[in-house]
Amino acid sequence: MPEAPTLHRQRALASLILDPEPAPADLGEGLRVYRDLVRAGLEDAVESALPITRVLLGEADAWDEALDAFLAARCVASRHHRDIAPAFLGWLAATGWGLDRWPFLLELAHWELLELLVCRWDDRPPPSGLDPVPGPGSRIVLDPAAQLVSYTHAVQRATEEDPIPSAGATHLLAFRDKEGDFQVLELTPATAYLLTGAQTRPLGDVLEALGLQEPGSVRHLLEDLRGQGALAGFLGGADRE
Repeated sequence: MPEAPTLHRQRALASLILDPEPAPADLGEGLRVYRDLVRAGLEDAVESALPITRVLLGEADAWDEALDAFLAARCVASRHHRDIAPAFLGWLAATGWGLDRWPFLLELAHWELLELLVCRWDDRPPPSGLDPVPGPGSRIVLDPAAQLVSYTHAVQRATEEDPIPSAGATHLLAFRDKEGDFQVLELTPATAYLLTGAQTRPLGDVLEALGLQEPGSVRHLLEDLRGQGALAGFLGGADRE
């Protein structure tokens, strides 16, 4: 069954904008300008969100190639400008583009978008019935906007001047503080294990697995993280006097 004329025109216009080949020579000036403006807007949304990634790929003359491949894949389904860069990240994850040459590329792009993802997270009330202090049977409840991430490279230290991060396991806790500002903490492997494991297991069991006999310092750490806004509270098992 042939396509409806409107759908056919929409597909043709999408191909005109998103396909990497230059516009046909006989294309009208109006459509040519339209194509250039739309592509520039899509590309700028990615470039402005990923400046370090832009420098990394640009130095290898691969940035335009990446953008062409991303746009040709037609991964931008949202009408919102803010969703274009996350769509680029999703495309990198789905295709593995460039990872053979830059094994840290996906991590770097994710790190650059992390602040955006955390700060734009929908405001949601924390679960009810949380305790303000932890006990041996408690489970940790992160603030809804907080993100625990682990990378194989120290991407948080990459800069536009030096965009290649050093290799090495990296653990970060990203969150919004009480004023709504973005914060990130570098974690030791033990602390990352603690914050991850105690979300689903009793805190006492996680401390035992870590070989920690004195939980006082851990309790102070968790209370401090709650005070900063990284944790919403503690579910069940708190000490009650």
